[in-house]
Amino acid sequence: MASCLNLFVLSFLSVLFISNSQLSDSINGVVFPVTRDLHTGQYIAEILLGDSSETIKLVVDLSGSLLWFDCSSGHVSSSRSLISGSSSGCLKAKVGNERVSRNVDCDLLVRNGAVGIAARGELARDVLSFGSVSSPGTVDLLFACVPPWLLRGLASRAQGVMGLGKAQISLPSQIAAETNDRRRLTVYLSPSNGVVSTSSVEEVFGVAASRSLVYAPLSTGSSGGYVINVKSIRVNGEKLSVEDPLSAELSTVIPYTMLESSIYKVFAEAYTKAATNAISVAPVAPFGLCFTSEVDFPAVDLALQSEMVRWRIQGRNLMVDVGGGVRCLGIVDGGSNRVSPIIMGGLQLEGFVLDFDLGNSMLGFGQRTRSSSDSLQPEAL
Repeated sequence: MASCLNLFVLSFLSVLFISNSQLSDSINGVVFPVTRDLHTGQYIAEILLGDSSETIKLVVDLSGSLLWFDCSSGHVSSSRSLISGSSSGCLKAKVGNERVSRNVDCDLLVRNGAVGIAARGELARDVLSFGSVSSPGTVDLLFACVPPWLLRGLASRAQGVMGLGKAQISLPSQIAAETNDRRRLTVYLSPSNGVVSTSSVEEVFGVAASRSLVYAPLSTGSSGGYVINVKSIRVNGEKLSVEDPLSAELSTVIPYTMLESSIYKVFAEAYTKAATNAISVAPVAPFGLCFTSEVDFPAVDLALQSEMVRWRIQGRNLMVDVGGGVRCLGIVDGGSNRVSPIIMGGLQLEGFVLDFDLGNSMLGFGQRTRSSSDSLQPEAL
């Protein structure tokens, strides 16, 4: 059985490194490939779990508390086992999830953050494979088996969710505990060539990339998501008249940035005024501002811990081509009474290398250039 598992591991890792060959000539660390689903805008990671040769496709969720999937979806592993209600693993799962039942098996409430539904799941354990072709590794991983209907709202090819939050049984926390490394998370989103890694940016992208990042304080919101402080919002360099400071949650399960309605109203007025050379047309849902012009659209800046450190949103991170010569602003009205006034969606995160230094509660960010696999361009003014 061990030799078969090693063969499966090497086969999977070979595919992983071929698919990510454009990222770095010598990519290292605990790395999982990521692609974007065209229909939902969600990001799909692939993992190898147990003694099955079939990878499991999971929606990446930055606020998810654990990894979960439909164990009846055809993925069969003889090394999978359920966790008892009296085990230490069940105690870990209970932290932050008071609705854990410690009966014979460990049942817990599992949430689908994409559509806001939840279901009972069974905590289980299996062997997760990772590493490089020359140096494969494995760790025991806790995850939840859930009913098929909890997949509602996820990409059609997804079998579950990869939870990357700060909970004790999230993927980064478990791998850090097993490998005695610092808790951190490296994320690079791309339509076809993305990466999720529990290794450092330096290990994944190289020293030059790591040194090019700009850092801002990182906290955790009430929903478990990662949050950064926003001192101001600027359109074409002009500061918006909105109440500050604000906060922005980073999300990989919604495709476009959402602003609370009162903020969006001010933002939309300012953007329409700034886009002087653009021709406005009727909006195409879910967007609120659409144009037909082939011009350079004004950039949007989020000033973080100071006005000198800005996250710039422009170009392909800002405008969405909806066909017929129409381009729409990828920042939408998120409604009223939101917990986070700003939720940054996947489109705005694409092309940025994100370093979630969970031990020090800091977020590093820098935009990759096409000219060099190790070159990043952070927005530091």
